[in-house]
Amino acid sequence: MKKIIFCDIPMKKNMNAMVYANTGNTNFNYSKEVMFPINAILAESLKKDDEVRVILLRTKDKAGNSGRNSGLFMQELDEINSEIGAKISYETLDSEFKETKDIHEKRLQDMLDKIEEHTEIYADITYGPKPLPMILMCVISFAEKFLNCDVKSVVYGKVDFDDNNKPCNPELYDVTSLYYLNNLTSSMVADNGKDARQSLNDFFSL
Repeated sequence: MKKIIFCDIPMKKNMNAMVYANTGNTNFNYSKEVMFPINAILAESLKKDDEVRVILLRTKDKAGNSGRNSGLFMQELDEINSEIGAKISYETLDSEFKETKDIHEKRLQDMLDKIEEHTEIYADITYGPKPLPMILMCVISFAEKFLNCDVKSVVYGKVDFDDNNKPCNPELYDVTSLYYLNNLTSSMVADNGKDARQSLNDFFSL
């Protein structure tokens, strides 16, 4: 099966590996530490005959941390895949750390250019600039609607920080429902706000 993975790459200097097994609202049990939460999902999702295209979304930083961290992602997933044998290729999409209209449009177009029809889509929105998940939602919505893609999982890794500012209490959340909720509110039809609110409440009560 063809899969495409989008992962926001952090600009932070130090990366911490955490165990996300049996946390949050996911049903994944991968018990080894990962720096990138999506890799805990892929450890149990990838199959030997999968063709996997990983798109690393890098935001340029003066210290070069995003470049180093993209290397850490590839190293981590390659180690996981060494026991699976899926065919994995990596590509990077670099963008300036500017949140202007032209940058947003370029990010969206660049991501869409990487998606083939009839592909399974995974995304990790744990790291990266705040607007990136909003752009990703637009990308996967387009891909599902016009390219017959299957949105499998959008994940977010959450941690707390102790008194020494060290990450702790990791939890892995599948937030794919937010994508479908956005689609729902965009496609709803109602005569007024009251009816629209009631329709939404009816949906939540199902």
